[in-house]
Amino acid sequence: MYIGHVGAALGAKRVRASIGLLPLLIATYAPDWVDTGMCAAGAFNPNEMLSHSIPAVLVLALLGFGLYGAVTRDWKGALVVAGVVVSHMLLDWITGYKPTWPGGRMIGLQLYDHPIADFIAEGVAIVVGTLLYAQVSSRRQWRWADFSIMLVALLALQLTIDIAHMVMASLPKC
Repeated sequence: MYIGHVGAALGAKRVRASIGLLPLLIATYAPDWVDTGMCAAGAFNPNEMLSHSIPAVLVLALLGFGLYGAVTRDWKGALVVAGVVVSHMLLDWITGYKPTWPGGRMIGLQLYDHPIADFIAEGVAIVVGTLLYAQVSSRRQWRWADFSIMLVALLALQLTIDIAHMVMASLPKC
């Protein structure tokens, strides 16, 4: 999942509106941040065992829980942050093909190989997240048009990614 992860962060605001969107966006992409750091360090792990496996995601969720809770003293919010980190793995099982644990099997629907199906799955995550976010936004002055613009922009980003996958079948991750 690419932009669909933003939907998880937006939707999490419905669970705990007091959490800022920035911590939720950091949390929703935590495994990808690890991948990016490893890539930049020249230590990219192509099977993503250190970033997307169940043990790796649980460690990241625990780190997110601890960091958010320690900084804000909002331990219920910290649980939501940890849940958003875990949502990354679950959503990736829909669109990707990810490791479970060392020596374990890979799982996922591999919708990345089917860009139209990927766009539909990610689009659903984006639409649901945006609708949930619109319900709890503390910015009451936002009009429905503002949320529509956000929704269209997120869908356009995802469409661009899926078109790129159709045009360039083997985009390197790192």
